[in-house]
Amino acid sequence: MKIIDWERKGNVIRFHLGEDDLKNWYGDDWNDKPYEHNAGKVYEEFIKSFEDLAIPFDLTVLEPSDLAANSDYSKDDFRNKKIPFLIIHKLNNFDWESWLSFIENGKVIKVYFGDKVEDIKNKLVIEEL
Repeated sequence: MKIIDWERKGNVIRFHLGEDDLKNWYGDDWNDKPYEHNAGKVYEEFIKSFEDLAIPFDLTVLEPSDLAANSDYSKDDFRNKKIPFLIIHKLNNFDWESWLSFIENGKVIKVYFGDKVEDIKNKLVIEEL
């Protein structure tokens, strides 16, 4: 099962999962920017299950809307893998200019639509952030 949407409360993420062979999934206004003010959740017909993942306390979870009043992205951008929808990092300072400056940092875990939750868990164990 692959990630097709998410909800987040702090460092706990609820991944909405769809079938691996799912080609096109969407929700209301997924083509509108900024996603955080316009896009709805993925339509229920595409969701096959959910998985919650608690990220360790010493790590930070960020999404594009955390860094700007209005992000430059739509959920279609996430589905098309133009940009990750989440990053996980051990941030000691917030020396950033934009979402792009964060994702260009090699020491972040980038989470994309279509990823598998198990792969994220493995990266959390293996990667030195």
